[in-house]
Amino acid sequence: MVYKFKPLELSLDFQDRSYELGDTINVQVMLTPNSDVDVRRGRVDLVCEEHYSQRGRTFVPDTYSQSSRAGLVISGRTRDVGTERKERAVHSTVSLLEASLLTGGAPSIRAARLLVALTPPPHFEDARALQLDSQSSWTFKWTLIATIDIVRGRNPRVQRAVKVMLPQAPVGSGLGAKPRMSTPKKKTGSAPGE
Repeated sequence: MVYKFKPLELSLDFQDRSYELGDTINVQVMLTPNSDVDVRRGRVDLVCEEHYSQRGRTFVPDTYSQSSRAGLVISGRTRDVGTERKERAVHSTVSLLEASLLTGGAPSIRAARLLVALTPPPHFEDARALQLDSQSSWTFKWTLIATIDIVRGRNPRVQRAVKVMLPQAPVGSGLGAKPRMSTPKKKTGSAPGE
């Protein structure tokens, strides 16, 4: 049995625009086998990477402290610290091809329609809740990844960034809405001479 390190070349194409939850991304994948290749399956995944960051300041004491008549004096400095976390998950997926034999040197184009699931990413509501917090935030990065599962060979993959717009907070929800007065203004009456 021969193991193929570079069984085929892949390229990924789709319309470069903003997509929303529920939209369809029309994907074309060009496959160019370097020799005859036995394929188990192929798929296109829409992957969402959620990135959480939190900034803050903390006091860092010096290694040595001084003592005085008033007691122990601890000197140090304040510095910026932060917390970061990333999570990746497949949000939507579509099959590109089933088990087949691809002939070497014969390029082919496979088309697929990837439906962007209506379900928002897991931390979407957390991101909405943090919109008014200047110290913490969730951001979302989207990538389309085409992967081909090869028999006795390295599984090639290609990826490209894609723009997916998430729903905005509804008007009046308090997030991004204009401030409202709790009690309406009282009429002041007419000015003298009117």
